[in-house]
Amino acid sequence: MSWWEAASWGLAGGLAAGVLALMTALKAAGFKWPWKREEIWPRLCFYGCGLFLGALVTAAAHSQMSGAWPAFVIGAGAPATIRGLLSGVEVDIKLPADLPEALESKPANEEGISENAG
Repeated sequence: MSWWEAASWGLAGGLAAGVLALMTALKAAGFKWPWKREEIWPRLCFYGCGLFLGALVTAAAHSQMSGAWPAFVIGAGAPATIRGLLSGVEVDIKLPADLPEALESKPANEEGISENAG
């Protein structure tokens, strides 16, 4: 299977997942549009990103696929799979030991904004 063929089936799988999410949102909103007019673009971006992920993941794995059905299934599950993979990623920020002292030594005006800020 070529990468573009796998990506096309992955796009179809992503579309299927998006349609299912839309159906669920419509039912939860009492069969009315679950957004206001100004809220449509973020939702379309969300669904577009799901389509993109479906196509991207299947294109990346195209050499290991034997047909259209695996590409479709991988495309449909790509957003949930990536979300699950990233849920195990932990970000640990190390702050310098002298940070509290550095913050206390800077004078602040009445609004709480540091006068030394550039």
